[in-house]
Amino acid sequence: MFEVLDQCGVSWELLIISSDRNPGVLTDYCGEARQNGIKVFIAGAGMAARLPGSVAANTKYFSPVIGVALPSEEHPDALDALLSIVRSPAGCPVTCSGIGKAGLRNAAIRAVQILGAGDDEKSKKIAEKLTAYLYQNRKDPQIGYKKSQRKED
Repeated sequence: MFEVLDQCGVSWELLIISSDRNPGVLTDYCGEARQNGIKVFIAGAGMAARLPGSVAANTKYFSPVIGVALPSEEHPDALDALLSIVRSPAGCPVTCSGIGKAGLRNAAIRAVQILGAGDDEKSKKIAEKLTAYLYQNRKDPQIGYKKSQRKED
């Protein structure tokens, strides 16, 4: 995840805040996010996965929130977290990018896409760096195909 953000020139910070154990800290952090220049949140959560929805609520739904379901010892498949994220109620938009490491990488790519969507020069540079990153790190799918000799009438 951090590799994607770094290579695309996107500044980031990592905080560990529990929406259950530290709700006041989360509320304060999210309330100050816009003033501190934070434009997109990636919220990884396991088990009940309330963090992405709590971040969305505490930013008053003005900032995009990308949720990532994280496996836990109790729930190694992360299905509970995934369902919690994708079942956000209407009016509380949270995007879900997947589970575990792949979900974190997808979340970083989605965050960069959001930041690169503008028409200003900074957004254009971010979009160019993302294009270069994706091209350099593409994974060619292992798809088998057979060329047909059938002719159309």
